Amino acid sequence: MPYTIAEKIIAAHTHEKNVSPGDIVDVSVDFIMVHEVLGSRIVSILEEMGFKKVWDPEKVLVVNDHWAPAPDTESAQIHVRNRQFVRAQDIKHFCDVDGGICHQVLAEKGLARPGMLIVGSDSHSTTYGAFNAFSTGLAATDSAMILATGEIWLKVPEAIRIDIEGQLPTRVMSKDIILKIITDLGSDGANYKSMEFFGSLIDNLSVGSRMTMCNMTVEAGAKCGIMPMSSAVKDWLEKNAAGREYSPVSPDKDAEYSGSLSYDLTDDPVEPMVALPHSPVNSKPVSEIGDVEIDQAFIGSCTNGRLEDLEITAQILKGKRIHKDVRLIITPASRRTYIEAMRNGTIEILMDAGAIVTNSTCGACIGGHLGVLGPSEVCVSSTNRNFQGRMGHPTSRVFLASPATVAASAITGIITDPREV
Repeated sequence: MPYTIAEKIIAAHTHEKNVSPGDIVDVSVDFIMVHEVLGSRIVSILEEMGFKKVWDPEKVLVVNDHWAPAPDTESAQIHVRNRQFVRAQDIKHFCDVDGGICHQVLAEKGLARPGMLIVGSDSHSTTYGAFNAFSTGLAATDSAMILATGEIWLKVPEAIRIDIEGQLPTRVMSKDIILKIITDLGSDGANYKSMEFFGSLIDNLSVGSRMTMCNMTVEAGAKCGIMPMSSAVKDWLEKNAAGREYSPVSPDKDAEYSGSLSYDLTDDPVEPMVALPHSPVNSKPVSEIGDVEIDQAFIGSCTNGRLEDLEITAQILKGKRIHKDVRLIITPASRRTYIEAMRNGTIEILMDAGAIVTNSTCGACIGGHLGVLGPSEVCVSSTNRNFQGRMGHPTSRVFLASPATVAASAITGIITDPREV
């Protein structure tokens, strides 16, 4: 039977080695990532299970990232429990509050590689599909089971094939492409399906741009988003995962897909997109949304806080100042990203323009700290979700866009096409 990428990886991790869409199968997990939900819920679940030891302390990453450093005593207690767990279980991979956002640091450590089956206690764990891995997010109880046994059950997903040809137009980013795609699909258009990406655009994307797209597949309900191996991924692995084995996975020629989408950016370029409140799949070209005044512009998160995102922001802001009525908050995705941006002068350009640069954390994206919105405030953000109350007060409004669009908007004070600045 011909397999899609997702089917092939799942089959390789079952005892039967033979799967079909809709099958319920037990799979062995190569790696698991857990963040603050470990201390808030998973530890208690493990205690109720009579759990004693992690199945493999070298196949676990624990990250304190959502509220980092802790802004209140509740967060501080969760971080303490995580640290205690790491010490008691002799966990090899741990990032405390100085490390960065879980999905970025896992990638930087070379822990996501082709052919792997990875689970995270966070819905945006679909990010690792950028590395040709099957990766998905599971809830606390499922994550506890994996920590205890190294195994879990999955339903084999149907797959949607998405072909994208051409190249990104000037100041159009992969964030614009994925906003367009998930809006075309709808919030449940890929429900429990694998979104598998192909084409010349995908082959030539940077690793960061690939991560952005796979990260947001869950907003269309996808179980995972996966891309084939590319030269950019190979270079990344040589730098960050030297000596670790991996096996690139391609779909079989006659693999069956439950649906397909096709885009050719040469004939039909995608414009900068903006997702209107209160859904990531409610996007329109920036030229169609009118004059939307903003109070805050935010660049960061597991979706768009990487070095390339900070660099295009600096490119747009260089020699300019942000609007007098706008707060521009920038949160690098990891400590490493922050250091690289300092060394190449990016941070200085951002701060000269009036930006506030914070430490690496999920922070503002989840309305946790370092950028929480007040009543009726409007924010244009490079994050992945704009649900009501997501970044703060329930009457605030969040518009999702690429870092380029966020940067341009910070200058003008209204949501602005970055090609016009």
